[in-house]
Amino acid sequence: MRQMTLRDIPDEIEIVAREEANRQGISLNKAFLALLRKSVHQSVPSVPVEDNTKRSSRFSRFSGVWSDAEVAEFNKVLLEQRTVDEESWQ
Repeated sequence: MRQMTLRDIPDEIEIVAREEANRQGISLNKAFLALLRKSVHQSVPSVPVEDNTKRSSRFSRFSGVWSDAEVAEFNKVLLEQRTVDEESWQ
């Protein structure tokens, strides 16, 4: 994700962003992003508002999603790979 620096932010916008950050208990950066998303979503309905709690699901259409059984099998195999064979290491 890109970074940008904003200069000359009007006082009234800063106040709103700081109030939002305090109200939600989030950083000022996250408050600005939330307000920007909300603003864009209101003026352009086709732009989805991102839900940060489901970050991993944003790419599921590209990579697919594992079933619970596939996750369990993967974790089982991974656990087996992490097991140290004491006889081999002597």
